[in-house]
Amino acid sequence: MIMKNIFIKKRVLNSLNISRLILLSIIMSALILTSCSSLNKIDASGDSNKTDDVSLSQSSDSKGFNNVDSSDTTSINNKSSNDSSGSSESSNSDPSGTLSKPVLSADPALVEGVLPNGIRYFLFKNATPKDRVSMHLNVQAGSMHERDDQQGVAHFLEHMLFNGSTHFKPGELIEYFQSIGMMFGADANAQTGFFETIYDILLPAGDRANLEKGLLVLQDYAEGALLLDSEVERERGIILAEMQERDSVALRTFKASLEFELPGSLIARRLPIGDQKVIESADRTLLKDFYDTWYRPDNMSIVMVGDFDVDLAVNLISERFSAMQPRSSAAELPVNTWESHASEEVFYHYEQETGKTDVSIGTVTWVDSEPENLDTLKERVVRRIADTVVQNRLSKDLRKDNSPFSNAGIYSGLFLQNIYFTAISAQCSPDKWKETLGFIEKTLRRALEHGFTEPELDRVKADFLLGLETAVKEASTRESSTLARELISSINRNRVFLSPEQEREILKSFIETLTVDNVTQAFRENWSAQHRLIEVTGNADIKPKNTTPEAFILSIYNESQKNDVAQVESNDEVIFPYLPIPSDTDNIASDKEVKSVGIRVVEFKNGVRVNIKKTDFKKGEFIYRLDFGGGKKSEPWKKQGLAILAQGIINESGVGKLSRDELETSLAGKNINFTFSADTDSFVYSGSASPSDTSLLFQLLYTLIVDPGFDEESLVLFKNRYRQMFQELLSTPDGMMQFKGEAFLAGGDTRFGMPTLEQIESLTMRDVKKWITPFFRQGDMEISVVGDLDIDEVIKLASKYFGSLERKGFLIPKGSSGVIVEDKRDIIVFPESKKIELQIDSKIDKALVVMAFPTDDFWKIKQTRRLNILSKILSERLRKTVREELGATYSPYAYNDSSQSYKGYGVLRAVINVAPDKVDDMLSHVESIADSMTTEQITDKELDLVLEPIWTYIKDIRRTNGYWLDSVMAGSLQHPEKIEWAATMDEDYRSVSLDEIHELAEKFCNRKRAAFIVIQPSGASQ
Repeated sequence: MIMKNIFIKKRVLNSLNISRLILLSIIMSALILTSCSSLNKIDASGDSNKTDDVSLSQSSDSKGFNNVDSSDTTSINNKSSNDSSGSSESSNSDPSGTLSKPVLSADPALVEGVLPNGIRYFLFKNATPKDRVSMHLNVQAGSMHERDDQQGVAHFLEHMLFNGSTHFKPGELIEYFQSIGMMFGADANAQTGFFETIYDILLPAGDRANLEKGLLVLQDYAEGALLLDSEVERERGIILAEMQERDSVALRTFKASLEFELPGSLIARRLPIGDQKVIESADRTLLKDFYDTWYRPDNMSIVMVGDFDVDLAVNLISERFSAMQPRSSAAELPVNTWESHASEEVFYHYEQETGKTDVSIGTVTWVDSEPENLDTLKERVVRRIADTVVQNRLSKDLRKDNSPFSNAGIYSGLFLQNIYFTAISAQCSPDKWKETLGFIEKTLRRALEHGFTEPELDRVKADFLLGLETAVKEASTRESSTLARELISSINRNRVFLSPEQEREILKSFIETLTVDNVTQAFRENWSAQHRLIEVTGNADIKPKNTTPEAFILSIYNESQKNDVAQVESNDEVIFPYLPIPSDTDNIASDKEVKSVGIRVVEFKNGVRVNIKKTDFKKGEFIYRLDFGGGKKSEPWKKQGLAILAQGIINESGVGKLSRDELETSLAGKNINFTFSADTDSFVYSGSASPSDTSLLFQLLYTLIVDPGFDEESLVLFKNRYRQMFQELLSTPDGMMQFKGEAFLAGGDTRFGMPTLEQIESLTMRDVKKWITPFFRQGDMEISVVGDLDIDEVIKLASKYFGSLERKGFLIPKGSSGVIVEDKRDIIVFPESKKIELQIDSKIDKALVVMAFPTDDFWKIKQTRRLNILSKILSERLRKTVREELGATYSPYAYNDSSQSYKGYGVLRAVINVAPDKVDDMLSHVESIADSMTTEQITDKELDLVLEPIWTYIKDIRRTNGYWLDSVMAGSLQHPEKIEWAATMDEDYRSVSLDEIHELAEKFCNRKRAAFIVIQPSGASQ
């Protein structure tokens, strides 16, 4: 289905392999296109983080209505009986017994207004993060507003609004953003969709001066675009480069699916990226026509969420925007209709490069777009509950040893105003498509014919009710940017922006009183359309004799329908926790507080350490991580891939006496999330929990360590996913970089990047257990907890469950003199002055160029912080040269990655996506830019423009739990200096001098030491 690859329940998303994540990312980019390349984040110590880790495992599900309801899949309006797709809908159920349709009132904290010219404003005061203001211009005009000769103009225009306006000359706007502490791409961005274009500004302060300047920028977006001919021509190259960068087999499959599912609709011909011929010929007149026609006051709204004076904002908006008038006559938006579907239709699309096969069954129907009311809200929720019950069934079946598929999901909702869809889909190997189609057909039919069981519904209701309560607890510390996005989504989807308190008041008793019959009826109505769309796409090469692939697929579907299905069997009652609870004993060896950063450090007699920081950054939740063992670095030399395999197996296995599904069932209604990962230096259990579930969390972590699970089915599942991912990634430049490029930069060390398929296939469960099991019983262990918590309770529980563990230390290898022997494998040799050219087997014409310099490890922290600054300056020079001046690429960037695990090893790299025929030119340009870092003086202005956003970012991240957990406390057992660094980070960044950056540039940006990687399709023209 068109939507099956876009919106899925978070549980399914977490279980997907990296190829699936790339697919989702690319398709989302086709729908909503960002104009700016993202900038790399700085960690607590000032390091630029970019992980090589790839998770193929399923983490625990985020629970509750608010989490599930975050995507467009959840919007359900009353359906018209006049279905333009040929399917009439039955009447809606009303499980609550409410027959009226009262209007919902918005969050009382939301201030709304309309200026006389029609511009609306929505203002919401919020203090997280402190001082910040998330400001947006929401223009309800996108690619669906284009004429045939304008395809891509909405997106082109969005680009142009950064390139010269009434108050900002070309090139000035981005520098202005940087000068006040905003990161272009992170804090200042824009996106174009089918029906809207949204401009974003994240102000560093909410005082009058910042509000006035921010509103000035929004005013220029709204009516001040210069659209200079020279800028149009320059930006054209960038958009064509973006079009090429976004091209993929996934996008092509998506477009083909759209044409099948919505035959005759404009949607398939109005992807926001546009038509290449239109982009190549677009001029100022064409852009100005669209701008004047659709950027009208009555099409716009101003959204502001953050730490500001609302009354002041109302006055400033009125002063700035009241005089704006339409510049052209209004145009009529074409109605998006499509041809009717027959009862059963089949779509087959072959793409060898996808690495897997997607199989789905679904419906697509027309709905009227109406304002949300109480009944449609409740209807939306009950249908999501029904989908979640089926999703739980799929997740359970996924882990069975005879499962034909590697991922599966069910979802439904409103897409692009009037398209209501349902879909059940699965991904599989190409030889398993028939079994997979039969499986999802039976799963769907079983739910439709037999409905659900009480235990299934109770589990889902518990999680949804938990979500309502959790949202209320966290309401006062919600982030402004997230709230702004939710508000804009409500505006553009005709929804009512409700507070968590309102949602709980409306939905709590409704959900509690839902019965199996209510939910079953809602599910049946959701699938009541009188047609089924059956789709098989991907790498299944279906070539039946004497018939078409479509006819053969239909025959498999019809054959499956001949088999009877029975109601699912109820699970036996799950008992957890099941291990004996250790007795309370005094295990504390030391207890101290680092007052400068407010961290409590407790060490137990067995060597286990606990780091605790109480914060008020996010109410009702704390986050944690438990580090132990040697991580990827300890992987046996001839067993490459063990770490990623162990990660996948453990995440899918639950614990010793309970499967993952049973464990999740036992945690229903509890706000506990967890996942397992293999970091470079340690294995990690991490997640979040509510203060009321602290005791249960420690029991869970104790069980995960004392009685870990290793299910054989999870080994099969992981290998299936990896096979699919491997084939797909090898056909993309970014994927090839993961498999071979990262190892090349590490001197061929296979612990970097991804293992080969042969390496993964050769590994067994015995290999995994033999390697990782000892780490569960011996060696260092560190628990870090931060957030809304009771410090004394955490210490008491940690002492009970982990202070009493018998942890044996590891022997450190020593030479005859008693000196610790350095493992030769810890020495990474950078390939100085070398170049590697890699080829991919792909019909997608795009290449990747990487220029890399050897730097240093992480632990020279002052140097690491300054290397991070140097990388930002290099990134800016790349942007200005190869993007802005040459128009040769869309999103060039640079970052420094200093290793925390390998002494003396770090890499500063520049990354550029480019057309294959421009590879040689790009290599020449990046070499020139590298030379400029040492031969051309870095200016005070360049330094200031990268430092201002960093200072603002540091201020923000210091008020996030994630910063303190991952960047300060985790790993402080081996490196206690990390805690000290947190107290000096801001001061250190503010003391950076130009001379220091010059010195680093001369030391590390020496082109003679650089390594180069070029990845492009085989046979690409040079």
